Amino acid sequence: MRSSSSSVPDAWPYVGTRAYARADDARFVGRETEAAEVAARWRADPITIVHGPRGVGKSSLIAAGVLPLLDSYSADVLPIGRVSRRSSVPAALAGGGRNSFVLALLSSWAPHEAPTHLSGLTISAFLRTRPLRLDASGAPVPIMAVVDQVEELFTAHDRQRRHCEQLIEQIFAVLDGDLPFHLLIAVDDDHLDEVVRHSRVTTPPYRLGPLRREQAVAACRKPLEELGHTFAPGVAEGLVDDLADATGQVEPLLLQIACTALLSPPQPELIGDLDGPDEAIAAYCRRQLEEVAADHFHADPEKLRTRLRETFGSPEVVTSPKAVTSPEVVTETAGLPAPVLKALADRYVLARVPDASGWRIWHERLLPALFQGGALPGGAVRIRPDERLRLAESAVLAGEFEVAARHGRLALREARHDGRLSAAIESLLGDVAYLRDDLDEAVTHYRRATQLYVAQPGTDVLAATLLTATGRVLLRQGRTDEAIRKLQAAARRSPDDSAIQTELAWALWYGGHERTAVDVLDDALMREGNAPEALQARGEILSDLQRPAGALRDLERVRPLQQPSTRAAYALALALSGDVHMAVRAIPPMETVQDGSTLLRAARVMEAAGNHDEAVRLARRARQSTTSPLLPPRLAAEADRLSVTEPRTR
Repeated sequence: MRSSSSSVPDAWPYVGTRAYARADDARFVGRETEAAEVAARWRADPITIVHGPRGVGKSSLIAAGVLPLLDSYSADVLPIGRVSRRSSVPAALAGGGRNSFVLALLSSWAPHEAPTHLSGLTISAFLRTRPLRLDASGAPVPIMAVVDQVEELFTAHDRQRRHCEQLIEQIFAVLDGDLPFHLLIAVDDDHLDEVVRHSRVTTPPYRLGPLRREQAVAACRKPLEELGHTFAPGVAEGLVDDLADATGQVEPLLLQIACTALLSPPQPELIGDLDGPDEAIAAYCRRQLEEVAADHFHADPEKLRTRLRETFGSPEVVTSPKAVTSPEVVTETAGLPAPVLKALADRYVLARVPDASGWRIWHERLLPALFQGGALPGGAVRIRPDERLRLAESAVLAGEFEVAARHGRLALREARHDGRLSAAIESLLGDVAYLRDDLDEAVTHYRRATQLYVAQPGTDVLAATLLTATGRVLLRQGRTDEAIRKLQAAARRSPDDSAIQTELAWALWYGGHERTAVDVLDDALMREGNAPEALQARGEILSDLQRPAGALRDLERVRPLQQPSTRAAYALALALSGDVHMAVRAIPPMETVQDGSTLLRAARVMEAAGNHDEAVRLARRARQSTTSPLLPPRLAAEADRLSVTEPRTR
């Protein structure tokens, strides 16, 4: 999470507290050597890891330093990837056993692709849907991919260990395959070991540290000179020396805070003596405390500052940033709950100390601003609705749903004249409700978002995505007829999207429209013969309909079979085709399975194997399952048939 105070004019030479983007390469100065070395490693090695402390500029280095060094003619460069889901990908699309991390990553690598189309793809399948680019000699050019802030894989509130493992397995599958795939990973120091343990790096990870003095001076001076302004002799050097720590290094974030605030706007051609950056840093700290207090301390930043004093201890008076050169590490944080600590760390007020299992103030330069009272001039700065949306997205990632809802409601109130932004906010509020298992509220917000998108030109894909998400929620609620209508509307808006056709087929199947469900899947596969979700769905349904040849043909084409429902359908098709021994071996573990269809398929395999006791037990579990959607009519009748026989006493 970055502070919403990071907004600066696009023409201004400094970006503030946000990370540099690809378009900022002209004003990204001072990291040329690091960018060249990382780019060289990335071209040469299958996996390259960049790590460093939080806030040191890893994302900026990659976006504005490394990517501009790649020649688009000799490399197929994907957009920067993240494993955290964007609000344009409704949370309901990632439910039902889908891997939310894989979907988020693919959506960031293909931001203009419909999320519904990506929801059933593996990383390998996604890459193979893209045409392989060739160089002038006819050789394939390398596919250059980034996964930025990969620590989100290990810190997300809804982290599922199996989903993490699946993502890593899928990446390895690509690296072991025949595609010319080169992966660049950026991770903070706290989670480096978790990445290295799973990766196959052939060179040591590359560590990015703070700016050296000469780098900081260049980053301060050169962007301003591009606008025709300059510092008087020694002024930029004095500012850098003021910000440097005891080793002479400068944190990039502090430099941006100082430059953005102190030099805004540069009227004279020559910038003379400057006051110290203390006021700018104090304003930054005040803003962070205000935002965290608004979320967690009833909008009382002074109460939060008092808790910081009590927790971390401060001198009675801190008049100079050099007075404390090593912020105290504390292991007892009574009075500061974990969500508050995380929020302050996300805003670079606190930092975790892994070796000490404790926390400290992020940088000694913050101590005077944090520990001294008194209001700062200028009053509270208004947070724009699009910035509130970003804050809400960060809160969702952290599992702070009440905080996310508050930011969403405030953003919606301020964005009422912006239909497209209002739609994105409504979708985010739908995600919050869905993740809190308030399905009625989720449907309400998704419907409002859909209506807002429909009123905007060029939003058919966005509207179809939300209609699909709404249909999935309605199906989970057992409102099958409504789900069918929503999914039919989605299919009309995006008729070539096989994933939407697959969702519609499932709704029809659970509604008892068996023939129509298969017809819809047949049509989808005529349009897109290798659509994995459509093949998987048709294979499962054909297995349930006792058509094993077709089921096996479809399911063989979507290997490896990862979901228990698909593996159970494959086992049932084997049993129906006469290979009962192999079918029993193919059944996935059933101990934790709650889905009625999956349980019933395993029961039918056990019946074919002559294990009647287990068949009855599994069939009864299937019939009693309350997991939505419930068994369709045909399978409910089959479960009743198998359930009537009493298990034999052992």
